[in-house]
Amino acid sequence: MEIGAFYLPSVGRPADIKKGLAGKSTKLYQQMLREITEQVQYMDQYGYYGAGFTEHHFHVEGEEVSTNPVMLDMYFGMQTKNMKFGQLGNVLPSRNPINLAEDIAMLSQMLEGRTFAGFARGYQNRWVNVIGQQVGLSDPASGEEYEELKRSLFEEHFEILMKAWKEDTFSFNGKHWQIPTKDLKWAAAETAHQYGQGCNEDGIIEEIGIAPPTFNNMIPDMFMPFATSERSIKWGMARGIKPVTIMTHYDVVKEHFRAGMDAANEAGMNYKFGEGMAMSREIIVADTDAEAEEIAREAGSFIWNNFFVPFGFNAAIAGPGEGPFDIEPSFESLVERGLCIHGSPDTVNRKLETLFKQLPVDNFWMFMYNHIPQKASMKSLELLTEKVWPNHTDKIVPGNLTTT
Repeated sequence: MEIGAFYLPSVGRPADIKKGLAGKSTKLYQQMLREITEQVQYMDQYGYYGAGFTEHHFHVEGEEVSTNPVMLDMYFGMQTKNMKFGQLGNVLPSRNPINLAEDIAMLSQMLEGRTFAGFARGYQNRWVNVIGQQVGLSDPASGEEYEELKRSLFEEHFEILMKAWKEDTFSFNGKHWQIPTKDLKWAAAETAHQYGQGCNEDGIIEEIGIAPPTFNNMIPDMFMPFATSERSIKWGMARGIKPVTIMTHYDVVKEHFRAGMDAANEAGMNYKFGEGMAMSREIIVADTDAEAEEIAREAGSFIWNNFFVPFGFNAAIAGPGEGPFDIEPSFESLVERGLCIHGSPDTVNRKLETLFKQLPVDNFWMFMYNHIPQKASMKSLELLTEKVWPNHTDKIVPGNLTTT
């Protein structure tokens, strides 16, 4: 099992966010860059898989200031040697898929393959509708037709990305895109004939290709956060994308895992239960249970209940027959239902042993709420590295520096 860090990332402490417009503060943004740098440089030494960042826009409140995850990947990737960096995930419906394929390919080259890619449909209409208005995401602004348009764009954009990464030059004719456009006369046809491809004898461009390709033409590891429906999980698993679940009720997740396994096996992958799946939970470790609870109360619960719950994210901790707004938005709810795991190393080890026995996964992503004090974050990471993760995976090697 690979272990990674899933950053939002937020800027400022809760007190800073409560003052308003924390996302507009240079001081707080620079603090975030310094603190995450210290965290990923620590993880880089001990076998952690990687770190991923969300894509969100207009978050002047400060809770998820991650406008361009590819740029964050580059920033932190250039300060490390071993970990992979990627997106969890890029919101495909509102993105230009060719530009995104190019950006990730450049990242892959610059980090010599230390990258992965994640894709999402998007749920925050404040920015998805504004940025995606040219592809119809502002009219209708919500509802069944809107959701189906997002799904259609997501799937078509993914197909274009794969063509751009796998083929030297390609063409595509879909519902939303025609690549290249019709009757595209190329003035440098002779040069294209000599040194390239994709241009016919009449000088018309019939195919295009991105340059550079990904490092050594490798397709990045691919993830899909957050997978909450069987339809999405099956679609991703059939295409080699690892769904990242945050669902916590065993009966719900079990059926998702089985559906994903069946879809993968129908595609010829011969997966076992949990293979090809990923999971995310918040984990806070301290020397004692009491100390860990004190830290955890000011960690993910603040962001989750203020900024996620209004969008229905408590569906992640709902049981069969429960709706997202049937559950009290509280720290206690997150703990009792398993999204937040906290305690001493012994306590956390016991909880994780039970979790992974029921739901084995290939990748585990630690939800990193970086608005908690840096000292507490680093102590939690150190205890996880030295006393927790080595009991659950052979990827984390305490006391020994990982070499390139």
